Amino acid sequence: METIDDLVADSSALIDGYLDPADREQLYNRIWHCLRWQQHDPDDRIMQLVIRLYDLFVRVMPVEHRMMIYQAAKNEVEHRRFTPAVFIVFMQNEIDEGIASTATIDLLAYSKRDWSSLPVGFKALLGIVEHGMCRIPGALFGAAITFGDGNLLIGLDTMAPHMTDRHINMAARMQTGYVHHAAIQYWLSIARRMATREDQVAQSVVGSCASALVRYHQTAFQPVVTEIERLYPAWDFDPAVSVKQHWSFEEYGKLIEAQLFGIHEAEAGEKIFGEVIKVWCPGGRQ
Repeated sequence: METIDDLVADSSALIDGYLDPADREQLYNRIWHCLRWQQHDPDDRIMQLVIRLYDLFVRVMPVEHRMMIYQAAKNEVEHRRFTPAVFIVFMQNEIDEGIASTATIDLLAYSKRDWSSLPVGFKALLGIVEHGMCRIPGALFGAAITFGDGNLLIGLDTMAPHMTDRHINMAARMQTGYVHHAAIQYWLSIARRMATREDQVAQSVVGSCASALVRYHQTAFQPVVTEIERLYPAWDFDPAVSVKQHWSFEEYGKLIEAQLFGIHEAEAGEKIFGEVIKVWCPGGRQ
């Protein structure tokens, strides 16, 4: 297959004729071939073909096999043989929260800075979410929050109106094991805005915020909250994350105690934030 037209025709026949699970390896290899082709010839026909192939891939391949091709693509990025744009394929087409959210974090981390000092991948992320070009937007949104770069907060506010309460619930599940000050503060800001509303959607969002905050405490690799500065692109720096300040969970609980009680007192519905207070401020005022 020497031309795009040949590749498109042959791949279309593969998609239309795909019946036998034994053809999985052929499908895997064809997607990989297209991803490599796209690196030197970003023709829109290749992108459309990758989307069609990956849609079939999602339907017939178990998630562990899809993670394998994702890890292979990431390895190519780390060795600078692929550009970070390859992560967009997985962000747009995956239905697995883990793969889609990891792709989002990696797109941001390996992007260069733009004129405003934000990673250029963040603009791509905004466009994907704003134009409905992904299958699980909540995973992408949650990944961008837990990424922990405080410079992204204004952009997250631009993204938030495109999220339903179910998307926010999914976003709350996106955890990396690292707890960042910016991520906690963003979830607190959403809860603060929604707490006084009595409608069901707002109360669902407040519940998701509470869930995210409790999960951070329960799933952390270490009982530490960090304020970080990220350096872009990640492959140019070792380490690519600079810790500006850190707190133990006990110290951080005291830092946010007033915020948590403020939201708790403002809640128009069920007092969900009482559970967050129990986790983060066990010795605080009741």
